[in-house]
Amino acid sequence: MRRFIFILTLALAALQGFAQKEAGKLTFVPKIGINLANVAGDDLYYLHDGIGDKKLEPKQCIGIVAGIEGEYQLSAPLSLSAGLFYSLQGHKYDDIELQKDYSATLHYINVPIMLNLYAIKGLALKAGIQLGYAFYKKISYDEKIGNSWGSYSTTGTNYASFDLGIPVGISYDLDKVRIDARYILGLLDLNKLDIGGKYSNRVIQVTVGYIL
Repeated sequence: MRRFIFILTLALAALQGFAQKEAGKLTFVPKIGINLANVAGDDLYYLHDGIGDKKLEPKQCIGIVAGIEGEYQLSAPLSLSAGLFYSLQGHKYDDIELQKDYSATLHYINVPIMLNLYAIKGLALKAGIQLGYAFYKKISYDEKIGNSWGSYSTTGTNYASFDLGIPVGISYDLDKVRIDARYILGLLDLNKLDIGGKYSNRVIQVTVGYIL
C-alpha cells in the first residue's frame, strides 16, 4: 500500500511538472486549417416537391480558416488567448426536382477569446466565446422554370452579419507546432427573412500553427 501511494505521488508530481508554464509569457501562433461548417435549427428549409412540403436537411461545407492567435500565460496551468481569423463557412442542400447546386457561402472575420487549461505537458483544454462578422454572404443555385434551367444568386440579404458562438476544444504542442481542434456552437439566429425557421452556425475546426 505504501509503495502504491509513493508511486501515485511521484506520478502526480510528474504530471504537475509537465503542466508547468512560465507565468507572464506572451506567445503568438499563426494558424491555418479547415472548417467543416453547417447550420442547425428548427424548420431549416422547405420546398414543394409536387406532392407536399419536403424538408431538406443542410449539408456540411468544407472551407479554410487562417489567422493568428496571441496567448498570455496567467499562471502555470492557465492562459488567456485571443485571435483574429478569416473563416470560410456555409452549408448546402441536396438537389431536388426543380432546384440543384444550392449553396450558402459566408466569409467571416472571427475573434475567439479562450481560457486554456494545461492539464499535462503540451495538452490544453479550452473554452470561451467567439465574435464573428460576415463581411460577404452569397447564396447560389440553379432552378428549373418550365423546361429550362437558370442560374441565380443573391448577396447579403438572407443572413445576419454578426454572430456569437461558444468554442470548446483541445490543443497539443509538439515542440513549436500546435495542433488545435475546436467545435463552435453558434448562439444567434442567422436568418434575416420573415419566412423560414431559425438558423445558427455549427463548425468543426482543425488548425495547425507555429508557436513564435
